[in-house]
Amino acid sequence: MNIFCVSILPDIYDSFKNLSLVKRAQENELITFEVVNPRDFCLDKHRQVDDDIYGWWPGLLIKAKPVVDAVEHIFATKISSKTKKSDTAIIYCAPSEMEFTQHTAYELVGKKNIIFIVGRYEWIDHRFELYLQKKYKKNFMRISLGKFVTMGWETPSMVMIEAITRLIPWVLHDETSVDDESYSPSDNLQTLEYPQYTRPEELRGMEVPEVLLSWNHQKIAKRKAENKKSQ
Repeated sequence: MNIFCVSILPDIYDSFKNLSLVKRAQENELITFEVVNPRDFCLDKHRQVDDDIYGWWPGLLIKAKPVVDAVEHIFATKISSKTKKSDTAIIYCAPSEMEFTQHTAYELVGKKNIIFIVGRYEWIDHRFELYLQKKYKKNFMRISLGKFVTMGWETPSMVMIEAITRLIPWVLHDETSVDDESYSPSDNLQTLEYPQYTRPEELRGMEVPEVLLSWNHQKIAKRKAENKKSQ
């Protein structure tokens, strides 16, 4: 899978892509990760990527053209012309009625290319969205993490990337772990994982449930099933 982030603050992703499972996934050639800066497509002297908002609204808005040019650059130089259109998703990370869930992660893990478009300030001139919706109608989606607003959507995009990446085969140390966790496919993405414990066996008067120390796999499996919580 090839992951691209279109962001005016590429440095925010430095530690993210060089740590944890995302780094290992890159080293094992399971994913590629690249940040494309819209500022690189600003042709004026100061490479100005934002401007005042028409209508006397407060704040600044990222211009549409640099973002469109960044996306078109990815399609022209980073994505093989032999790739089917349906194998690429364009995700605009911004407030939206569509919220990211585990179901979304499972839908996106099958894509060969995912382009995350990350807003800042008062987001992006709406014409970029209209253009991409028209040209890439079946690829484009606007997704939020929930009904809240952040300073920018770099961090939410990282959350989505982690949720998707960990579902790619061989990214996790134990592949079977995704089948026995919260929102697992085996439970139709509807349950929360059961409580788990480690050493010591006793902590401030609280003990590990006896059945978990019994090595009776049948009883342990039964307890796990009984302690899952429905959403």
